[in-house]
Amino acid sequence: MSTKRLATIIVMAAGIIASTGLAQQSQTNTPAKSSWADKIAIKGDLRYRYETIEDDAKLNSQNETFTRRRDRIRARLGVEAKPSETVKIGVEIATGQNDPVSPNQTIGDVWQKKDMKLNLAYFDWSLVSNDPTTVNLVGGKQKNPFQPMGSIHDLVWDNDATPEGLVLKSQTGGETVTIGANLGYMWLQERSSNSDDSMLYVGQGFLKFQPMPEIGLTIGGTYYGFHDIQGKDVLDWEKLNNAFGNSTITGTISGSTTNKAWASEFTPIELFASLDLFVMEFPITIFGQTLKNSDATTAFDSGFQYGVSLGKAKNPKTFEVGYTYQKLEKDAVLGALTDSDRWGGGTDGKGSKVYGKYQVAKNLQVGLTYFMNDKVISDASKTKDYKRMQADLVYSF
Repeated sequence: MSTKRLATIIVMAAGIIASTGLAQQSQTNTPAKSSWADKIAIKGDLRYRYETIEDDAKLNSQNETFTRRRDRIRARLGVEAKPSETVKIGVEIATGQNDPVSPNQTIGDVWQKKDMKLNLAYFDWSLVSNDPTTVNLVGGKQKNPFQPMGSIHDLVWDNDATPEGLVLKSQTGGETVTIGANLGYMWLQERSSNSDDSMLYVGQGFLKFQPMPEIGLTIGGTYYGFHDIQGKDVLDWEKLNNAFGNSTITGTISGSTTNKAWASEFTPIELFASLDLFVMEFPITIFGQTLKNSDATTAFDSGFQYGVSLGKAKNPKTFEVGYTYQKLEKDAVLGALTDSDRWGGGTDGKGSKVYGKYQVAKNLQVGLTYFMNDKVISDASKTKDYKRMQADLVYSF
């Protein structure tokens, strides 16, 4: 099915959903004041990226280090319908293959057609909406509600990860203090055999304190309960037995001794804090995050990050710059879902990231990011340098 035809079907389906909601309203003698099109929002973005990678762990045919250069594209198209005052339904398609943490497509393969996949398919049901208290149930393949640092790269998740399952989100408070919580029931791997399914249960709480408009402090913590991971064969979308940095033991797929299974269970607890300041109307954010996996079978069970961002690239002619230092030990978290850019993805790395963004126009942004990392830090004899530069042009609508 072509991308154009798939996008058309999504828009038509959203229209049918919204029309059904309007029909229900007319049956209760409530006059319809708008058409179904008024209840639908269409949005998307296109990113063109030039990227260089210097990975000392990879050598060319002459057994020498080299710099890889490539151009990549990412395209996303989403539709969100609101069939009633309490329900929203969203669907989004994006470029990419089956990679759970990257919708990027490298160009330069003799102009082959690019894949489009279902990136989001969710409902958002408002159970309670009595100001200042809200309670929402979100289900399906959805945007990640657990990232405590917003758009800043997180220790546990890649920004492009879209969890699957149910999340109960709640928040209450006033102008000065806000308290919130997220409870997650997420699927990782459903198995049709007698083997137990791999699941993720999440509990997250946070408090936002804003004594004045110029100062805001957010603190919180998250428990990630990955269930039935230890001893199960690693989940690798490319089927290459890649454990993404985690420790492994011999796997059981087809009785092969070359397959890998996770050596540890993962139940990391994270703590995070973010201080937001406005100095002469100029935004500054200082943040930190730490975590520890108490069920790791090795001593490599922890991670942390800290950083600062200056400005906010949102309105035309505004900019944002930032710096982050991160360290993520081998068995601190499940490596398959972590940031795929820093040290090439997974765990067992450390290093810095610096970035800058400039909002050229309302819907046009340019950016530059540079990673200076070490990978395989659990074994000093195998540690390698990793450097990555990304120059982005992003258009959104």
